[in-house]
Amino acid sequence: MKLDYQSIVNGSAVHRLKDSWVQFPNARFLEIEFQHTEHKAENASNVTMFIPIMQHMLPAITKVYMTVSETKEHAQCVYDTSLQKLLEHVCLGRQWVSMEATSVKQTHTIEHLVPANSLTRLFCQWKHDNHQLVAQAIRANATSLQYLVIFIFSPTNISSIILDPTNRASIFPNLSILSLSKLCNEELETVPCIPDVVPFPRLTALEMGFTCPFSDDVLLRGNHGTLNELIIRLDYRTMHILSTYQSTLRGPSRLSYLVIVKTDLEISKQYAHTIHTFMSNIIPQLKKLFINGQNILEHLLDLLTHNPVYYKLQRLVMFSCEIPLVQLATLLQKIPTLKRLTCDVTSLGHEASGMGLAPLIRSLHAQLKPLKLHLGEWTIACGRAVSVDITALSIILLASTCPHLKSVYYPVQSEDESLKVFSRVCMLQQSGEFRDLVDSNMYFSLTTISPYSVIRISTSVFNLNLPKLY
Repeated sequence: MKLDYQSIVNGSAVHRLKDSWVQFPNARFLEIEFQHTEHKAENASNVTMFIPIMQHMLPAITKVYMTVSETKEHAQCVYDTSLQKLLEHVCLGRQWVSMEATSVKQTHTIEHLVPANSLTRLFCQWKHDNHQLVAQAIRANATSLQYLVIFIFSPTNISSIILDPTNRASIFPNLSILSLSKLCNEELETVPCIPDVVPFPRLTALEMGFTCPFSDDVLLRGNHGTLNELIIRLDYRTMHILSTYQSTLRGPSRLSYLVIVKTDLEISKQYAHTIHTFMSNIIPQLKKLFINGQNILEHLLDLLTHNPVYYKLQRLVMFSCEIPLVQLATLLQKIPTLKRLTCDVTSLGHEASGMGLAPLIRSLHAQLKPLKLHLGEWTIACGRAVSVDITALSIILLASTCPHLKSVYYPVQSEDESLKVFSRVCMLQQSGEFRDLVDSNMYFSLTTISPYSVIRISTSVFNLNLPKLY
């Protein structure tokens, strides 16, 4: 349930709810939206009147979520005794789930209204004018926080948010997700090595967005056994996380989900060995991999080509990448466990030069068919940038070699292209060149599930999820 504090203050919520007097005995989650607006002292009685109404309406609330919005720059939230009484009732024995702090005023709201060690999720912006308050708000909830997201708009010493070697209370025993994203052009101050501190012993997910203000392994200490998700935007400021992770790893990696967002070509060349070594050691253990950028894809394809290891990936997403059909076939051979794939097939590949289309597809078909691939879903990332003929040929190849493939998703903004692809697939299926490759009992259908057009594949016309006519 969501309540607007302003409607409580002006009395409209009181009168409206008194008339209905409805009870919500199963409601467990309450959102209160506070606006930074002035209200008159005489309206405070409306807040007091609302308390017994809320006690009746929401007897079983266990978690509270608070948002604070600003309607005017000069507006100010009035923290009066009536508001304190309301919040004391709301907070008593309950858990504050989340708070978004994007300004000094909103950070003040955390400091004044939220009980210490009660927030489990906190989203905040680190700026020149509020960084001390943000640090206080975070430390006040250090033992309860499970999810912490910090958007950095100021190069002011970010480490004071999460680390204070003189104060053991700043260590986060229950934090499982940490996200640090740099949104300013200034360079952050790099914190020197901090000994004997293990701030995140239970961290399961770490996201680094073009920043890593710590020069040592402090973010990774003590959590190799729990960390299973790493999201990293690669540049010279975050590259050392890759080598630090490997150098501090004892035993096999527990990472199962890795996201590597593209970096520029010069950075990729400069740190090619670091990237390649990290991927060769980590990727064989992964179940999910998301890469963004052609240079990262090239590292992956090089590993697949020269490494005899068969990978365990079940989900692979490749954006801003161009992969030829021949290399896609190589990728599938090395990852037979892959179930979901997102990519654009943009060409046939230089290996196909001099070969006709039919001989090429037959050659790839012979390589893939015996593997009994697990691929069940293919999502085309950017339909407008892909050739209709190449996409249709890719679908024919995958449909004839992947017995579990049921759906091909095409971006709905390319609806005309998806219709052309579907028509081309049907033509190729019936052509003499490919008729013997595609099961004669295979059916294709086209539907729309926003934001995608979907080409369905089935060996029975009754399994195409067509609309019922009765």
